[in-house]
Amino acid sequence: MQVCKAFARVAKKNLPNTFISFIVFVVLLIAMSANASSSNGKQFQVSAVNLCIFDNDNSEASKALTDYLSALHHIVPLAAADRDKLQDNMYYYQIDYVLTIPVGFEDNLNTEKTSALLESSKRKDSCSGYFVDQQIDSYVRALSLYVKSGVPVSDAITYTQKSFDAVPEVTSVSFTGTEKSNNSGMYYFFQYFPYVILMMLLEGLSPVLMAFRKPLMKARISCGALPLSRVSLQLGLGCLIYVFLWWIGFLGIATIMYGPSKLFSQSGWLCILNSGVYLLIATAIALLLGAFPMDFNMINMIANILGLGMSFLCGIFVPQSFLGEKVLSVGRFLPAYWYVRITNMFGSYANDVFSARTYWMCIGIQLLFFVTLFAVYLCVDRQKSHLKL
Repeated sequence: MQVCKAFARVAKKNLPNTFISFIVFVVLLIAMSANASSSNGKQFQVSAVNLCIFDNDNSEASKALTDYLSALHHIVPLAAADRDKLQDNMYYYQIDYVLTIPVGFEDNLNTEKTSALLESSKRKDSCSGYFVDQQIDSYVRALSLYVKSGVPVSDAITYTQKSFDAVPEVTSVSFTGTEKSNNSGMYYFFQYFPYVILMMLLEGLSPVLMAFRKPLMKARISCGALPLSRVSLQLGLGCLIYVFLWWIGFLGIATIMYGPSKLFSQSGWLCILNSGVYLLIATAIALLLGAFPMDFNMINMIANILGLGMSFLCGIFVPQSFLGEKVLSVGRFLPAYWYVRITNMFGSYANDVFSARTYWMCIGIQLLFFVTLFAVYLCVDRQKSHLKL
């Protein structure tokens, strides 16, 4: 196992650069997971707005509408409907919504259209005003429906209020109980895995392979008693141990952060298999790069081009839903695109629904990328092995 020992010694010299990438990944993972946890803790909640009402009709129906809105929102009293004063109050966020009930509101409840019965103004930068529109419209429509059917106004107000009281009150809507939301932290782990593992293998594994291809090293190996097949076998074994140990290290970090129950769940195993397949692709790329002699600066430049290029084109740094169709059409020719397609099915920030057919299709396409890249590496390696020292 002399070649394996030599592989370990050379890999140890390049360990600091690889370990820096590993530490950066862990720090990034902790930060993104903490952000995911805080985001999932936020729920959509209906809140009261500062509402100003000018009742010019002063009828039984207008007072009922005012009472209904008073129970839902904060009423801000103003003496008169002064336009400048209203604008100042809305500018300084003292008022969010202004409702004007014109004269004849109650008499016009029998008309066909109820949308023109009221006048309102709201802040354009707040969605709360549009929600108040829906509340007012629902109440006026219900009240108008009873009046049009011949029910007296006083009874119509009573029936309308009872119908709204019968609706179950929803104070908040939470989406944190779903399986995808529970996997949001783990989703970030597997989302950034392709970028980090590719950078680590290109900057850690490729220089080791280049060291064994130097003329002096090749001369020493050829003068030894080991046949070339045994040397290649031990070198390949060293590569497998190297990438497997890093993969185990990543999974160990994930186990500590998310617990075995999440990581080794059904969705967790599917993500682990996906990362294992992409690990083969990253290894094949590192082997192919290691077949060409170059200095570390050139390796670092190529690693950044490949890592950042695939990250932005395939949806690692930017979600695929935000990318344009032309960008995605280019990303389909890269293996990371099909990796991210799978992680999108398990992340709470993507709309993709899990499909076994899509999952295995993406796995198969990634395996085709691996076979192609590894075949190219074998061709290049065979051609260079026939060259004279």
